Amino acid sequence: MSGRRLSRLLAALLSLAPLPALAQREPFNLELGDPGRRTKTIALVVDQIHDTRRGVDISPDEVAASLADAAIVLVGESHTSIESHRVQAQVIAALQRAGRRVTIGLEMFPAEAPTAPFDRWLRGGIDEPTLLRESGWYDYWGYPWGYYRDVFLLARQYRLPIRGVNAPRAIVSQVGRRGLAGIGGMERGQLAPTIDTTNEEHKQLFVAYVGGGSDTHGAGMPADVLQKMVEAQSTWDATMGFHAAQLVKDNPDPKAIVVVLVGSGHVAYNLGIARQAKAYTDKRVATVMPIATAPDKPETIRASVADIVWGVPTETYPLFPTFGVSFRSSGEQPNTVLMVSPGSTAAAMGIKAGDVLMALDDQPIRRDVEVRAFIDRKQWGDAVTAKVTRGTETLTLTGRLRRQ
Repeated sequence: MSGRRLSRLLAALLSLAPLPALAQREPFNLELGDPGRRTKTIALVVDQIHDTRRGVDISPDEVAASLADAAIVLVGESHTSIESHRVQAQVIAALQRAGRRVTIGLEMFPAEAPTAPFDRWLRGGIDEPTLLRESGWYDYWGYPWGYYRDVFLLARQYRLPIRGVNAPRAIVSQVGRRGLAGIGGMERGQLAPTIDTTNEEHKQLFVAYVGGGSDTHGAGMPADVLQKMVEAQSTWDATMGFHAAQLVKDNPDPKAIVVVLVGSGHVAYNLGIARQAKAYTDKRVATVMPIATAPDKPETIRASVADIVWGVPTETYPLFPTFGVSFRSSGEQPNTVLMVSPGSTAAAMGIKAGDVLMALDDQPIRRDVEVRAFIDRKQWGDAVTAKVTRGTETLTLTGRLRRQ
């Protein structure tokens, strides 16, 4: 593996970027997971919902019945796929209609994030801009609010509690650098008490996600680096499983159910959160996976990939704009560009790694949070002007937000 690709992998993992985006295609046809389903394949069809435990197709209205014995439901997502977020909203709505007492758990917020903004939102006490500001949306998450808006509106309509379930990003970043054994004291206390980092199938899946095929040789990366990355991913999984289980314990209502909205890499084959959560609850943890497919390109996937597989159409472009820079985020100039995504608007404008991004459309930029909030107010096709310093030069660069 080249040093550049290894740096991309490390940066993606440690910044909570979705690992599936690094691979050509998400690995949904691996012989992993439940022994009773791992050798079976199913056809992936748009708008077909398949209950893999029973081996039958179901309708959206039947989803709640398939989840009747579950206390926790993990609904996967591709973060920039509006179709997967629509499935999440449909699952929540189906459970609500069936009389379940739904609590929504969010990957993007750590468990210690303040709950007051969410509670005020549910009561109708604040508007969307206030929710985003007071909850720290752009501090915690790098993806546009628009993808999640319908879920939040649904939560407010039915007064469904919203809670963060994740680990603090900074601590998991340290796990990725030092290994889990290097984390102690108060930092270790903010993670799940028990974290299994030794499961070979999970390691195999992780390697497949980062583009290394289906073996466990680490996509050419050094063994110690791979192990630390697996430990970091396991830390996300276990901590989210732990907090989801705590939400179940905190609600004695027999109709209570926790729906966790989370990236598909934490859900696939029940090897991530679902496996780790077994240390904290004996109740069923079910999985739902929206998986994109094109009608003209039929494909099959393993029945073990999730308890419910929901076919959604492939999306050519993301619905909301992205800019394509990541910052150093520390030191004297945290607005120093660390990486520029190939093919992005930032790349087309001529922004380079090492530049210091001073302003966008004359709005001062000091942190990556401000870039996210700025772009979230834009539409595809909008013009953008960037002021950067490069060495001793100050440059004004212009471009438009265009889909690539």
